[in-house]
Amino acid sequence: MKIERAAMAEGEPGSRWGALKNPDFRLFWAARAISVAGDRISLLALPTVAILILRASPVQVGVLNAAGTLAWPALALFAGVWVDRLRRRRILVATDLVRAALLGSIPLAFALGHLSLLQLLLVAGLVGGMTVFFDLAATAHVPSLVPRSDWADANAKLEVVQQAVATGAPGLAGLLITLLSAPFAITVDALSFLVSGLLITATDSSQPSSTVSPRRSLLRDAEEGIRFLVRDRALVRITIGAAISNVGIMMALALQLLFLYRVMRLSPVVVGVCFAVGSLASLVGAVYNRRIMNRLGIYRTLVLSTFIEGIAYILIPAGTVLPVIPLLLGALVLSGFFNTTWNVSVTTFRQTRIAPRLMGRVGATGRVIGYGALPVGSLLGGLLGQALSARLGERTGLALALVVAALVAGSSALAILGRRSFD
Repeated sequence: MKIERAAMAEGEPGSRWGALKNPDFRLFWAARAISVAGDRISLLALPTVAILILRASPVQVGVLNAAGTLAWPALALFAGVWVDRLRRRRILVATDLVRAALLGSIPLAFALGHLSLLQLLLVAGLVGGMTVFFDLAATAHVPSLVPRSDWADANAKLEVVQQAVATGAPGLAGLLITLLSAPFAITVDALSFLVSGLLITATDSSQPSSTVSPRRSLLRDAEEGIRFLVRDRALVRITIGAAISNVGIMMALALQLLFLYRVMRLSPVVVGVCFAVGSLASLVGAVYNRRIMNRLGIYRTLVLSTFIEGIAYILIPAGTVLPVIPLLLGALVLSGFFNTTWNVSVTTFRQTRIAPRLMGRVGATGRVIGYGALPVGSLLGGLLGQALSARLGERTGLALALVVAALVAGSSALAILGRRSFD
């Protein structure tokens, strides 16, 4: 998935430790690593519950994926205003604890024999809503944890540790699903949010809230963020490109587990190990991000990364005629590496370009568009997969739908062709 992405990092870390020399940032850094580990387990476990236990159809899997992302277009614009009004640390802790409780309800319901697809949809939707507030607050909160000279280093270190942890998480997820069953594997994600919330609670509570006046209307504050984004041509083009990419990628994500489980007959352990290798490539992308941007420049990095990240998914359906595991590994490695190259760059760009008092609102405006494409892609993927499967058979139908998804995602590069506004 993409957010608005852009320019090159400013400055070098102030010491060998860089941003990690700040105690509060170390706690935040650890919290993000732990919660991401849990997230990656649920990323595999939640649809596995739907597919293997509740026997969900392609459309139902698409709806489940869409439920987790629908909150972005529904809430993000006004969530950004509240992130700029309230103390971001409190938002981070509260949303972590609520997500822990919501995810913990899934293994509990399964143990009692009452788990249903409706509950999965509700939990996915509510967790998605909490994630909107958390992600906007987290991006806006980092500049208050470290000095400006360490912003780029802080973003890179967050991306590196998250990808490092995520490298082992999918393999662990496959093992937990096999040993405990998918619903009980989700318990680990619930515990990760609980630990993350406790770590963030231990950070300095004296950081001030923003200067946005609560007396102003939500609409007026949101409008200020919209105007800022619309006036920046580079941000507009990047946001459109991210939206196109997200449609294609979410189409692929809605279909790939169905294809791998039901057509290729792979086990959750094998799929988890393949995902872990893809996460390792994401880690490498985080480590080498600055070198790539220094070598290619921001414009060529953006075009190349969004194209390769999306088109890589075309390798997966080729598994119908060639060995699927090497192709799956290739798709996940390429997509993971170039997704991270994109994401580190945009976070630093937004933090250095947008005033702190506007950070939540401008970020929310871009994500309403970019992330608003996520549920659209999930639903399109599910509908296309089911329609083609009914007409051509599940094997050919899902493979063809994955090809379409890859072509849509790769076409996002067209939105940012023409480098003038990036100079």
